[in-house]
Amino acid sequence: MKKYQKSVRFFFKLLISGIFILSFSKLSHIYAIEISLRGNSLFSAFTGKNNMFMFSIRNLELSASGGRGFLFAKGELDIQPINLSFFTDAIEKKNSEMQDFLTSQVAGREFFRAKEVYVSTRGLPFFRITLGRFYGAVGNANSQKFWIRNFVERPFTVRYFFGQNGFLDDGLEISLFPPLPWTFEIVGQIFDGSVKSWASKGSFDLTYLLAIRNYFGEEDISGGFSLFWAVGKNFASQRLVAKGTQIASDNLSEFFGGDASFNFQPYFSMNVGYILRRFQSPTILDVEAGLYSEFNVNPVRFFSVGLRPEIFGIPRIREFEEGGSQNLPQIFELSISATFSAYEIAKIRLQWTGNFSEASLPQNIFYLQTMFELR
Repeated sequence: MKKYQKSVRFFFKLLISGIFILSFSKLSHIYAIEISLRGNSLFSAFTGKNNMFMFSIRNLELSASGGRGFLFAKGELDIQPINLSFFTDAIEKKNSEMQDFLTSQVAGREFFRAKEVYVSTRGLPFFRITLGRFYGAVGNANSQKFWIRNFVERPFTVRYFFGQNGFLDDGLEISLFPPLPWTFEIVGQIFDGSVKSWASKGSFDLTYLLAIRNYFGEEDISGGFSLFWAVGKNFASQRLVAKGTQIASDNLSEFFGGDASFNFQPYFSMNVGYILRRFQSPTILDVEAGLYSEFNVNPVRFFSVGLRPEIFGIPRIREFEEGGSQNLPQIFELSISATFSAYEIAKIRLQWTGNFSEASLPQNIFYLQTMFELR
């Protein structure tokens, strides 16, 4: 089984490398190219049962994209040069809730990280093919970058399930566009599990995802919705010993969900999403889901205010193989942000996030974020 898994991953990497070499050799005379450099520094303070202060230059992101004919290529390199944190109180290792929370908050420790790197077709009738590293179609909140978001981080539900960087992996995507008077898309994705995307639950082998997206839009009003289903098998299989017999069993995660958005440019935007996960291990079945909503008001061009209430744990149940179940505590969060923009190249954001549930989690989180974009 492991030889098969390695063969699949090797095939993906070889195919992606070959397509990129071929694509960029053909893009020697690119019709349109865009190069940008974005920076993101963050100071955060967690106060509550455990106190922590952290400063990080979280992102220094260099991206380039261009296309010729029916091909489009994009590459992003994310550099994380500084990530400092210290605790005023010791955190016990057995405090799993606090560890899960920090996993969902703190970005990865890689100094260099390739983010979106893919080749995609453009302009072909009724379908599009994408190959490389790209975001899973689990909602807009997963794929939005720090420069576009109205909040410092992704919603808690997305961070908890997929980590700070979201669901991002190497794979293949095929999108179909039926000939309709509005934009309707059917998306199929296969990921090989090269990137550890799914938070603390471990890396996955092949992951399959199916989604539908529906969009509408005019100059001032736009919106849409999406629905998705995804399933992935955990790389680390477990073995049980039941009455002297060894039983091999793989952990399995299955996701259902969707989101909806509405924009009244440039004054108001909103996004609502729901994600449910069934995590099956040999002895336990965890069913967890989160509902998040984001509202942003932009009264003037250089200033906006965001509000994001979230409920994680509708439901949140643990079922045991030998029988019985346990209701796990819900997590409530409320985030309020204020963003100031300067000349469309720099932003400063102040944000407060309050946690109103488990006492083991931080009760208040304060952020000061500075960003820039050069094109």
